[in-house]
Amino acid sequence: MLKRLEKAVKNACRVNPGERVLCAVSGGADSVALLLLLKQLADRGLFSLCAAHLDHCLRTQSGADAVFVAELCLSLHVPLISEAIDVQALSAQRREGLEAAGRFARRRFLERVAQEQGCTAIALAHHADDQAETVLFRLTRGSGLTGLVAMRHRSGPYIRPLLTFSKSELNDWLVANGVVWREDATNLDLRFSRNRIRQQVLPALRQINPQTVAALCRFSSQVALEEDFWREEVDAVLAKHLVVGEQGATLSLSIETLLILHPALRRRVIRGLLGRLPGDLQQFESGHIDQIEALLLGSKPQAETCLPKVWVARRYDKLLICAQPPEIMPFEFVVPKEGIYPLPNGERLVVVLASGSESAPHSSVVEFDAGQVSFPLVVRSVRAGDRFHPCGMVGHKRLKNYFIDNKIPFEIREKIPVVSAGKTILWLAGERRCEGGWPVDGRPKLQMRLEPADFVDE
Repeated sequence: MLKRLEKAVKNACRVNPGERVLCAVSGGADSVALLLLLKQLADRGLFSLCAAHLDHCLRTQSGADAVFVAELCLSLHVPLISEAIDVQALSAQRREGLEAAGRFARRRFLERVAQEQGCTAIALAHHADDQAETVLFRLTRGSGLTGLVAMRHRSGPYIRPLLTFSKSELNDWLVANGVVWREDATNLDLRFSRNRIRQQVLPALRQINPQTVAALCRFSSQVALEEDFWREEVDAVLAKHLVVGEQGATLSLSIETLLILHPALRRRVIRGLLGRLPGDLQQFESGHIDQIEALLLGSKPQAETCLPKVWVARRYDKLLICAQPPEIMPFEFVVPKEGIYPLPNGERLVVVLASGSESAPHSSVVEFDAGQVSFPLVVRSVRAGDRFHPCGMVGHKRLKNYFIDNKIPFEIREKIPVVSAGKTILWLAGERRCEGGWPVDGRPKLQMRLEPADFVDE
């Protein structure tokens, strides 16, 4: 058994000599077996070892579990870091189930302790039965093939050296060596989905095939092999076409690029996009990918959907993904005289009164006859029902129709400053001047332009 574990640690888990490994120990049979086996390998000089225990405070016996783990580590001369957290309160705070909150708390605790202790690997006690349960659990949640890869021997800092060992193998080894462990009563609580799979579903499947666990693990391994190929394809598409917004807040990809992909690759690219955002990729199910595909294949040029902690939108020829929908804040202020006025979009509006002989300093300047257009001006965001007379066109046009014709996304529309005098819109700043009010030679004129906030006129 120890030889199999050593092979798994070296090859599948990719732990190199001299590394420091943090072993997560709950006190249950699986983690106790993992700790004892890793201790034997550590004594051979393969790596150095320390342990971590997190009390979830969900059971009255959890304190005794912490004491048991502390005594076990002391007897083995393995350094232990032990803490407690109220997972029930965390679940309410994060508005998610106890299982999800517990997993979040464990990961956060283990990764912090690993960093503090200089550990490059965090060993978890998942075994073959856990792998089979994970495959079934994700199937029932509607996972796509990517999710059926289930757990790998190594993912990031996490290693699972026991992944090819069955639950019965581990229990038999513990009994044969006279090792005791703690039983977690919550493992019998059928309110938890995994417990129902463990106690009801898997036993029923074993009646059909006694090797159900092995079969499910083989299936997951086969899917993992194929998904490794698909990951390379996805990475190639994203490397070539993904546009990352400022500070990585928004991800953008061409709709055309997505639509020419084979549906199998397209769905994986979408999942790859979701994986680039902060958070847990496991929260996304196949149905969520369906929602995004509906945006791509639908007839609406602008549409959006909200997934768990993610906002996804189609904006004409782009697919946008970010953690939060863009914040839209209406604005309005008065321009009483010439000057420089900061705008909510980060630019600034420059307003100048010039003599009739002065030419515009920039090609982006719009000019009006100061006799026909006078202060005060109003600068504001777009309002429903707005109409203006675009330069070069006959008659008035609704701003909404102008935006649609020019394929201007909703979020950009809301940031375009509307400059008006009285009820007349003079300029969609940076977009289109209105008809009329043209400057007359020899007469004062009102000049306006947009420039970046850090613009320096040399």
